[in-house]
Formats: sequence, structure tokens, C-alpha cells
Amino acid sequence: MEKPRDKVFYRKDSQTNILYNRKDRERPRPRSRSVYTSKSHNSDNSGSLRDSKSYEGVVPWLSRSISNKNIFIDDYNVCSVMIVMFRVFFKVGICCSMIYIMRTPLICVSPLGVITLRLHDRVRVDISLDRAVRIINARSGIVIALSASGSSAALMHPNGRVYQYGSRVEILAHDPHGNNKYAKMWYKGVSFTSDQCALVYLVDSAGTRTTTDTFSDLNVDFSISVFCSESPYGDGNVGQNLINEAVNLLQSSTYWVSDDGTSNWLINNVRVSQTTDGLVRVGRNSNKFSLHTSPSNGSARISSPFLHCTGSMGQTRHLFVRRGERRMHYDGASFIVRNAGHSAGFDDKHQLKVY
Repeated sequence: MEKPRDKVFYRKDSQTNILYNRKDRERPRPRSRSVYTSKSHNSDNSGSLRDSKSYEGVVPWLSRSISNKNIFIDDYNVCSVMIVMFRVFFKVGICCSMIYIMRTPLICVSPLGVITLRLHDRVRVDISLDRAVRIINARSGIVIALSASGSSAALMHPNGRVYQYGSRVEILAHDPHGNNKYAKMWYKGVSFTSDQCALVYLVDSAGTRTTTDTFSDLNVDFSISVFCSESPYGDGNVGQNLINEAVNLLQSSTYWVSDDGTSNWLINNVRVSQTTDGLVRVGRNSNKFSLHTSPSNGSARISSPFLHCTGSMGQTRHLFVRRGERRMHYDGASFIVRNAGHSAGFDDKHQLKVY
């Protein structure tokens, strides 16, 4: 009589199949390759070929739809009226890559006729009907504005603020210890002082001396006033005609992608470009007026016949302003102004230093 077996011995091939089937059950299921993913609407920066899949024999491509939650109220709409919003695919051929199509910015028009491009990396570009420009770099906390004529400009940077109007430039340099520095470039020279300094100094052609002067309050958001100061559309002239004019400008605009992946737009004779790493360049009047900002290193630049200004939050943190022969440089510690071959400022101990 045979004894019952306590163990069951499988053949080698059947044992391999059991282990293989068990691993398949434990392995997570692959992601669905449908046209729309469950989270494809969360970010405009995550455009991929999975989020938009071509159909053979039906339509050449199908983009992501626009939900009602993307409709918002624009900053320039003083009447709090809902703006008109749509996606503009410009003149992009079907043969273009779907990645570039999905990176086409969100375009909206306010009742004042302001055209807004919402680019990737949280960068926004506003263009008015008279070609005033305002750039908002939300990731780095940078705002740049240029008026319609270019005679006034504004820079709001973590290192400081610059306000240029006509022949004058006013500067606020943020100090990490709370002793902010102030400077003003005008026809007499360069005046400067600080929060903890009771005197105001002037650097002119004769050297450095004390003087009396006042400085504007740059703690407010003056970029909107620069953007709308010379606009004839901001005096209550709000209506459908401005929206139609802006839409006509968009319909005549062009869009193309360079070989290096840089996206380019030409709207109302204002050229806007953004590289793959987020760097935004805006040029006007054949780059006579140019604005730059980068979300990666917190850099910003304004270049015009009236002013040259740069700021950066990278390894070389600085704020630099130049107008003619007058200059100001601030690196977070030392604050130096120059004029007519003379230099003066505050050192890293907040003491006056004449060079």
C-alpha cells in the first residue's frame, strides 16, 4: 500500500509558468494610451504625444479641449467683466510635431484690447494695441514693463526695483538686513541714500557732496501705470470694438519654431520668443527695445535708447543700471554709483565710501 504524498512536485516547465504568471499579476498595469489622460488638464507644460494621439483616416490631430475653469478675469478689466478666451494655433502646419502644437500658449484678450500670452514655465506676456509690453515671470518674482513710446520702463526684481521715466531713473536696492538703498539719476548727477542714513549724497562732475533730494515710493506696483500710461484705450473706452481689433491682430500674427526648439511669435510687430528652458525675449522696433527674463536663474534685462538695466539671482547676484555715463551697481553687499569719473556708495558694513 502506497503512502500518501505530503508534497506536490511540479515539473520544471510548469513551475516556471506559475512564477511567470504570478509576476504578471503583481506587475502594475501600463498607462492607458487614450486620447485624453485623467490628468492632462492639470498643467499646460506637460504636453506629450500621449495626451494627444493622431487618428488615421478621421482627423489629422486632436488637441486638448478647453474647460470652463480656464476662463478667468483679467487684471486690466476694471469693470470685472469676463474676458474672451480661446486658443490660437496661428499658422502651424499639420506636419509640425504635436509637442510644439501642445506648447502653443494660451491666448486671451481683455475688453481693453490687451493680448496676453501665457507661456510655459509660468511666464506671461501682455501686449497692448499700441504695442506696450509687460512681462510677468511668476516663478522668479520678476515684472518688466515698457510703455508704448518706450520713454518709460519698469523693472521689479527680487534684488531691487528700477523706474525710468523720461530722463530720470529711480532705483530701490533691497538689502537682506533691511537697510535698503535708494538712488536717482537726473540732470544734476546721481543722488543716493539708505534707510539708516540721515543724509543724501550727490555724485556730480565735481565729486561727492551732500544735498537735499526726495525719492519716489517704489514699493507699489508701478509696472501697470507704465504699461497703461500712454495708452488711449485706458480712459473707459471698453467695448467689443477693442476685442475685435485685438482678434484681427491675432489672425494676422505668425508663429514658427526654430531648429533648436525655440518658439517664436510675431504679434502687432512685436516679436516674442521662448526657448525650451523658459528664456523669454521680447523685441520691438527691430530690437531697438528689448526685454529678457529667464525663470531658471531669475535674470532680467531692459535695453532701450533711454536705459540699460540687468538683474540676476544666480551665482552672480546683482542689479545694474546704466543711463549715459551714470551707473549703479549692487551685488547684495556693496552699493556703488558712478558719474563723470567719480564713484561713491555704501560698503558691506553700510558705511559711506568714496572711491
